[in-house]
Amino acid sequence: MKTEAIWYLGERRIELRSMDIPEPGPEEVAVAVEVCGICAWDILAFSGRFGRYHPYPFCAGHEGVGRVVKAGDKVDTVKVGQRVAMHELPLGTAGGPLMARHALRSQRQVALIPEGSLPVEQWVVEPVACVVNGIVYSGIQPGDAVAVVGAGYMGLLFVQGLSRSLLGSLTAFDVDDRRLALAQEFGAIRTVNLMGASAPREMERSFDVVIDTAGNADSMRTALSLLRSGGILENFAWHHHEFTFDLDDWTVSGIRILNIQPQMNPHFADLFPRAVTLMANGTFSNERLVTHTEKVETAEKIYSAAAEKTGGYLKGVVTF
Repeated sequence: MKTEAIWYLGERRIELRSMDIPEPGPEEVAVAVEVCGICAWDILAFSGRFGRYHPYPFCAGHEGVGRVVKAGDKVDTVKVGQRVAMHELPLGTAGGPLMARHALRSQRQVALIPEGSLPVEQWVVEPVACVVNGIVYSGIQPGDAVAVVGAGYMGLLFVQGLSRSLLGSLTAFDVDDRRLALAQEFGAIRTVNLMGASAPREMERSFDVVIDTAGNADSMRTALSLLRSGGILENFAWHHHEFTFDLDDWTVSGIRILNIQPQMNPHFADLFPRAVTLMANGTFSNERLVTHTEKVETAEKIYSAAAEKTGGYLKGVVTF
């Protein structure tokens, strides 16, 4: 089956290339991709810093949504014409890239999306599944004081979900007032701008759970300063750097460190239908968060905006 996909060639270089993917087997579906979200992983690849994980060139993408166009004769969970969110497959898997016009999945690797008036670019499901995973494994108890450090795209999704939980309080920290205003709209009880300053002294050691979604050394230092003795630090962000910390302080404080990534949950795929349900009922919404869209033919524009964080960038979606 002929299709086209975006290939990452190196630093700031992508190319739309023709490629072949297999025809669907008995329990597989071919999907015409409608949209694929750009995440931090894609920005890292575009920036030329993914070579330590996989040699260039390669094609990828893992936040794809589209409609089934072919189905094997044993497929009984979805039908041709239905819209689905697709699960991630390892790099190099035939038919696996989702930053492509077509993709191949088994019927167990797609989640059905209900029909409705929601624009397709708002149905990017995979990041919501990641956040649901982060909440499930966070250790949050009813009445806890929770802080989210970083009010970017993923941090704001966390605020949306946590605001529906039985929290004692929810505080969002960031350096951008616009993002903090969104956090407040989404349910944060308090917001704090950290530009040029550390967290207020009165807030130090006062949170039961702190979730770091920013992924830099300053955010980690802030997160540690906010955490009470015996509290939980959830490292949700991907930190692309070394970080020095004082294990003596960790030991004396008795804090718990969680590295919550999809890979740590063997049942992560089961969260896709749950994420779809939570998006359908309005718990999570991309309506205010998808700030940039671009056709695949001119996708380099949106990758550059994502890498440089220009134009109020929060989340980008490539359309097909």
